Amino acid sequence: MTGYGKTPPTKLEVDLFPSRHPIWSTLVEKPPQGVRFIERTGYAGKVYLLASGLLRVKRLVHFCNGVKLAYGRRWVADMESVKVFFKDYGELLNSDCVARAERRLGTGDCRMLMPLTGAAERTLRRYLRLKNYSVEVVYPSFYIEKAPDLRNGRNLVVFVGGSWRDRSFDSKGGREVAEAWLKVAGRYPVKMMMFSSPPPELAKKLAEKGVFVGYMERAKLLNEVYPHTKLIVLPSMMDTVGYSVIEAMNFGAVPLVSDHFAMPEIVGDAGVVVKVPNKLWNDDGSHNFEFRKNLDSGPYEELVERLVDRMHVLLEDDDYWNTISERAFQRMRFGPFSIDERNRRLIRVYERALE
Repeated sequence: MTGYGKTPPTKLEVDLFPSRHPIWSTLVEKPPQGVRFIERTGYAGKVYLLASGLLRVKRLVHFCNGVKLAYGRRWVADMESVKVFFKDYGELLNSDCVARAERRLGTGDCRMLMPLTGAAERTLRRYLRLKNYSVEVVYPSFYIEKAPDLRNGRNLVVFVGGSWRDRSFDSKGGREVAEAWLKVAGRYPVKMMMFSSPPPELAKKLAEKGVFVGYMERAKLLNEVYPHTKLIVLPSMMDTVGYSVIEAMNFGAVPLVSDHFAMPEIVGDAGVVVKVPNKLWNDDGSHNFEFRKNLDSGPYEELVERLVDRMHVLLEDDDYWNTISERAFQRMRFGPFSIDERNRRLIRVYERALE
């Protein structure tokens, strides 16, 4: 099984256990050349995995965002962080839970772990012994058929995600984004849309400033919102992979994000990164067990001021925005987060797995 990079390979079938997040649908929509994914889902997928192991089916298995028990099968897996191996963060410090996670890696024949980012790889190496396993970063990708107009019709500033009820709105920097926008609103010909659930009093203040607050079907986000988005603002202190940022950048939206986890890695020089005072994951790959307690200190005024400053620059200087917008589009469509680059990496992984 060689020569994948030189000539089209013989049709290769891979049992795919997909993640629920729709960004993984691009694996099936745009698979590597010569690869056909057979989707295995739900209860039927679990039964198949067990039966196929007993029968020693030779097909390669690809698990998305996690690792299932794969007795008797040869497999690879991608993941957002080491957290997929644990029920809660407290288990990271429990030696029995860590040992159980390592035993899970030892079921069947693990051929490659594919963290979605370098930041994710750091968490794996921090908490698990990986000396017997190969690791290669394979970035996630998103695909749209029609290239967007990068010049016209950009009148939206967008924030995506989180509810005040479970504090995910706070964790994603929603309070700071809202406070920053209240200082910026009315100065530029753009509107703010917050696809989230802020605290009721804050939601009322935002509505009075004409901000859309609520949710929208993903299809509408892709077809009606992102093509008109000038900035996507997500100074998240908790996200491991900013899927909404990846999607918006494909439309040429300029990302204004935090320095948490993989955010700087995702945007590269195609966005603006601000320092945040609290992080779910430390820069060395360890978990910050004081994270939720530290949220009580927010909203962080220093982060609000950084967001205000960067918003002014990006909304005032059209030439600067155009430059960053073009970089964002190129990075997602033709750079390290492109479908082609992801497929090249996957072919390399599958080739090594089947040697």
